[in-house]
Amino acid sequence: MRGKTPCCSGGLRPSGGSALLQKKSCGFAGLFSIDASVDAAQDRRRATLQRAIALTLCLFLPSLLHAADVSWLVRDAPFRATVRLKEPPKVAEAGILIDLPEFGKTRPDMTDVILVDDHGQPQPLAKIWRSEGGRLFLLAQALEAGKNYGIYFGGNTVRTSPGWSPKTSLLMETRRLPEGAKYDSWPEMQKTWKAATERDGAGFVGSIYQGGNPFGSDTNFVTHYTGWIETGGLAELVLYTLSSDASFILVNDTFEFAWPGIHSPWSNLKTIHSKKVSPSPDYTKIDYYHAKAGGDEPATVLGWQKEGKFEAIPQEAWLHPGSTQQKIEDQHGWPVPIAKVEPLTYIGYGNQWFFETKFSVRSPMPDGWTAEWKFEDGALVSGTECIRVLIGPNPRSVTLRLSGSSGETDGIKQFCFPEEIRAASVNDSADIGRYFDCLAKETSAQLSGETLEADLTLLLEFGKEEQSAGFAEAWLQKKSDPHHALWIPAQLARLRTLAQTDARKALDQLKRIDPQARKTSPQPLDLLELDLLVFYLQDAAVVDSAKRVAFLYPNSETARLAKIRTGDYYRLTGQFKQAVEQYQGIQKTIVDETAGRKLPAQDQAYSITVRNLLVKNLRKEAAAKLQEWELRHPMAKFDSDFLLLRGRTLNAFGRWNEALAELDSFKKIQQDSPWLIDADFYRAEALCGLGKIAEAKKIWSGLAKDYPKHELAEKAKALAMKP
Repeated sequence: MRGKTPCCSGGLRPSGGSALLQKKSCGFAGLFSIDASVDAAQDRRRATLQRAIALTLCLFLPSLLHAADVSWLVRDAPFRATVRLKEPPKVAEAGILIDLPEFGKTRPDMTDVILVDDHGQPQPLAKIWRSEGGRLFLLAQALEAGKNYGIYFGGNTVRTSPGWSPKTSLLMETRRLPEGAKYDSWPEMQKTWKAATERDGAGFVGSIYQGGNPFGSDTNFVTHYTGWIETGGLAELVLYTLSSDASFILVNDTFEFAWPGIHSPWSNLKTIHSKKVSPSPDYTKIDYYHAKAGGDEPATVLGWQKEGKFEAIPQEAWLHPGSTQQKIEDQHGWPVPIAKVEPLTYIGYGNQWFFETKFSVRSPMPDGWTAEWKFEDGALVSGTECIRVLIGPNPRSVTLRLSGSSGETDGIKQFCFPEEIRAASVNDSADIGRYFDCLAKETSAQLSGETLEADLTLLLEFGKEEQSAGFAEAWLQKKSDPHHALWIPAQLARLRTLAQTDARKALDQLKRIDPQARKTSPQPLDLLELDLLVFYLQDAAVVDSAKRVAFLYPNSETARLAKIRTGDYYRLTGQFKQAVEQYQGIQKTIVDETAGRKLPAQDQAYSITVRNLLVKNLRKEAAAKLQEWELRHPMAKFDSDFLLLRGRTLNAFGRWNEALAELDSFKKIQQDSPWLIDADFYRAEALCGLGKIAEAKKIWSGLAKDYPKHELAEKAKALAMKP
């Protein structure tokens, strides 16, 4: 339950040191480096020892000069974390936490992981939890202050390590809720947890006072908390649970009570699920299981009754381990392939979440080493740092590969998307521009169908068609279903973009689309064919094509648009008489009870509406309003600023050639229009989009010079001076 505290009505309210439930968080204990003074002293000792050994080897054993540094105490382990005690535990039985990044280099059963002292003697170590590419949680029984210890791991080798049984701090683990899961009784919950094999993640938390899943989706997951609380001096203990959905409580491995089934987290003094239990003399073990399907947002609270009050068991009541500092090294002296992942912002659109995410190499990179990122959606990116737009919110992974002249190493990083990041907006030009700059760097052919579909949806809605064309092409190669909602928009985007440079080729590819596929939604493609013939090629073949389209869709808006396109062809080729006759012939078929008297007012209303929509960057709405306008009054192209507004709208989509054709036509027809300066400004915008930057800047510069008081003068000046 994100952002809310599940509470009981009638005055019963859990409290746990915070007014809000703990929010989702992907970061737990951080990675630290040992003090520089300690490193320096250790390096001096190591250097002295190395010189002595090197001299001995030179005199007696020259064939062994390639052997590993003797300070590497477990020779067959490729990786080591040098560990030093930072803060001891309050209760010794809680152990000392060693929290390491797991970058795909430990065995699933962690039998390769061993803790040794500075003499190489194995030390007691409890192996608590591991996730590939995630975290490795270990608890040492004892570490002496001021001494270095080594965690050696990797190499797929089983190493003997003495174990021990700590009283762990509160560990929270979540998994995906398995299909057909039941949780109306404790035996059902046990089976559900055992069947939940797909793990989201785990981490140590302060208390059982949680809203949401910090490691994955907030729906369809199961949680297990396990930890010990201090109960010294307590003769009895009253525990209660608030949850959504089911919760089950075990005390010292014995099931005690539950709030089973699907329900909201709300309760009161009469309905709260609680029980008086017998605590252990000093420390009591608690296990709390939770299942969440749909409905209310997830929530888990485990509380107790103290001094007549109900409150969440506070953080200080749970045992907590000591802490360590650590530094990870590679046996060869190579950089360690540990990735740093920083979700920066997110945008929600179209039932999808997009996350602007930064990736960087955590270890210093020696000269001659390069980095490559391999993402699970197929993308390959080179460089020690990159920013990508990823699809969330489900956890993702990336493989970091480091290469140098001496070898190659790689590591996996699993990561999730926290809630506490800035929300970007599709209505903020800087935000959406930054996202599109990231997408422009993608090699669309590498990407998975899922990523292409999500990116294409965003680009088609807010980007220029040329920005979406590559994604449309790649997506169509993976998704050939013409019934898909994106199939027609993707076809239009790629063909219109191709038409910017080769309209004849675009027309040829349009005609080669499988007729059966084209039949699923033929009208947009038929109208595209007319647009290519009129606005790009100005081909007389449009007259016959328009007649064919009008015949196929009689008494429809498509038929009327086809006839209007014939008039557009005459207009664009300078055959103004034929164009007027064509438009007027269509106008006669449109019912008008005022015999044309309302048309000037209608044109003005449409003009104001379209201008307002363009100011608000609502280009699709502007395009729809323009089409409605020309269907009602085709002659508006001669009698109003329709062509200027259509040119502006086409520019908003990146349909530069069409925009230029309409704006040039406007200047020829409306030679005395007060909007001619505007027409030149937007002509320059279209020319710039076509790559004719020098020509565009010349127009903008002239406009700013000749009409310094015009409302577009300052913008024109800025564009003319733009590098």
